[in-house]
Formats: sequence, C-alpha cells, structure tokens
Amino acid sequence: MNRGLGKPKVEILTIHFGINHGSVLQCYALSKTLRELGAEVEVVDYVPARYKMWNNVKIKYPEKSLPWKLAFLLASSVIRFPQKVVFRGYLKKHLALSRRFSEPRKLADGCPDADLYLVGSDQVWNSSYNGREDKSYLLGFAPQGAARASYAASIGKDELTEEEGSGIARGVQSFWGVSVREERAAEQLANFGVEARVDLDPVFLLDREQWCELASTRTRREPYVLVYVIAQGYEEMVRQAREIADRLGARLYILSVRPIRIPGVDRNFLFATPSDFLALFRDAAFVVSNSFHGTAFSIIFRKRFLTYAARYNARIENILSIMGLGRRLVTKRFDDALVSEEIDYVAPAAAIAKGAESARAYLRGLLEEAAR
Repeated sequence: MNRGLGKPKVEILTIHFGINHGSVLQCYALSKTLRELGAEVEVVDYVPARYKMWNNVKIKYPEKSLPWKLAFLLASSVIRFPQKVVFRGYLKKHLALSRRFSEPRKLADGCPDADLYLVGSDQVWNSSYNGREDKSYLLGFAPQGAARASYAASIGKDELTEEEGSGIARGVQSFWGVSVREERAAEQLANFGVEARVDLDPVFLLDREQWCELASTRTRREPYVLVYVIAQGYEEMVRQAREIADRLGARLYILSVRPIRIPGVDRNFLFATPSDFLALFRDAAFVVSNSFHGTAFSIIFRKRFLTYAARYNARIENILSIMGLGRRLVTKRFDDALVSEEIDYVAPAAAIAKGAESARAYLRGLLEEAAR
C-alpha cells in the first residue's frame, strides 16, 4: 500500500495498446473509477511481441511469400506508424503506465509491486482474438499469494474448448473475485466450475458529462451520420449508412483506423484520437457501427443508432439485451422505421445506473480488502 497516502495500489492488466479507440477508453474509465474509489492506479504496459507490426503480418498471412509480406508491411506502415504515434502519445498523457514489457517471462521477472492485480476489461480471455492463449492475462506473473481479481473480462467467443475453459478455471482459482462482461461468459465458466459475476464494460462507469470533459472541444455544426468501422465486412453497412444519411439530409462521416474507399463517403477520419472519437459521437445525428464500443458510446451519448452484426457478436447482443435495445441490431438490412424513431433512454439509463452501482460496490470491496 502507498502508506504515505493511505491508498491501495492497483495494477491493471488489459488490452490498452492497440490502435483501437474503445480499448483505450475502457482502460481510461476503469483507471479513473478506481482512482475515484481511493486507489493509486497504474496500467501494466504489457504489449505482447506478437502485436508488433512484422510479427502481426506473419501471424495473419502465414501462407504469403516473404516479398509480399514485406510489401504489405511497407504499405500499411504509411498509415499505421503515425496512428501508433497518436495512440501512444494519448496513452502516456492520460494513463499512468508501468515500464514496457513484451514477453511473459520478463513481465514475471519485473512484475510491478501492487496491493491488487486486476485483469480486464476487453477481450483478455479471447484466445482467438489474442492469437493464442496468454497466461499473463490470468495474472500468472503476479507474486505468489498476491491479491488477484478480474473486472468485466470478456471471452468474446460463443464457445470455449475444453482446453480453454479448464485453463481459465485453473488460472482464476486464487482470484478474490471473478467478474466477466457477458452473461454468456458466466455461463461458459460455470461449466468449468467457476462462479462469475457479470459487470458492465468500464465505459459505462463514467457518465455522459465525464466523457464530454475528455472529448475534443471542436464541434461540427453540419448534420452527419457517423459510421464507426472496427470489423471486417463493412462494405454493405457503409452503403446502407449512405442511404440513412440521404434520408436525414446529412453528410456521411467514417471513423476508422483503415481507409474506407467506398463511393458516397464525405469524410474519413483516419488519425482521430480517442478524444476526437468522443466528440464525433457526441455531435452525430445518427450512428452506425459494427463495434461493441461503438454501440456502447451510442448509448452513453443517447443517439439514434444501428449496430450491424459482426464477429464475436455475443458481446454486442448482450449489451443490447441489457439495455432493452435488441431491435437496434441489424443482421442484413435496417428496418426503415428505426431511422426516424427516437429511442426512449429511460430504461437504458436505469440499467446503466444499477449496473454501475453494483460494479463500484464490487471494486470498492476489492480495494477495502487489499488495504487491510
């Protein structure tokens, strides 16, 4: 414990480092919430070597020739490198980071001191998303006897293999608390003898006003439909968003970390910071996305929105079900009535308030125990 300040120290392990607005903001939200609850907070700056650009190319395209891989790396670096600079600078400005680790062994050898090690949120237990099962995300690097817990950890996948499920079950045996983000994840872990609570993604622990404080101050006065693209297979979604924009007499803005070259797009935002992301959601007339966090921030900012089905869809279906907004999920083509229909946010607001209160009580209990 930070004896001088009387604060328990928490080390968070999550997926904070990607060029992904939602990943950064969920980490920011959990850090801020823990600080508000009286903790000293640091994020373990663990960036597995497999996420380095060259390693990522080799993992994603193993069948391609070496010249093809080198050409692809060079072409993608033109955009990815400046994006990395933008996101890394943002992380350093808004989060307290430990020193950098890239290998599980080095993380174990140089493990930062803490009163509590907390893993989550995001897809920390999705072995497909992570490329392979990484024992670090079960906090195996923490010293023997250290306090461990999870918060809103996501498995993401609809099914767990016997190896995956039993591996997680063994890893969380010593956890003080197991918290997952989806009901499906709790059901999956129950099959392996693990009792888990279900909590909201950390972004819901901060209210709209707090997110507005972090958002960029620049406002865009022209009406626009915002399309947030995170998953593959977005072409038809963008074409339908153009239809929606035409009906609303609005421009079509695309927010993505990849170039979207589809006719009808009025503006691409390729180098937006997480604060720019928040401002674009705040000011949008309508939001279309295929992203969990795109859905989450549409709800937080109380926007009319549609979410298109994507890979690892269970997590999107789960949050829409909690909020009573299942009709907003599009599998093929949008329902015309949903474009003009206003969303009654009374019930979703109540669900968020209830979930946030429960989550804070859980986190507060962990901190109180760690402080003893």
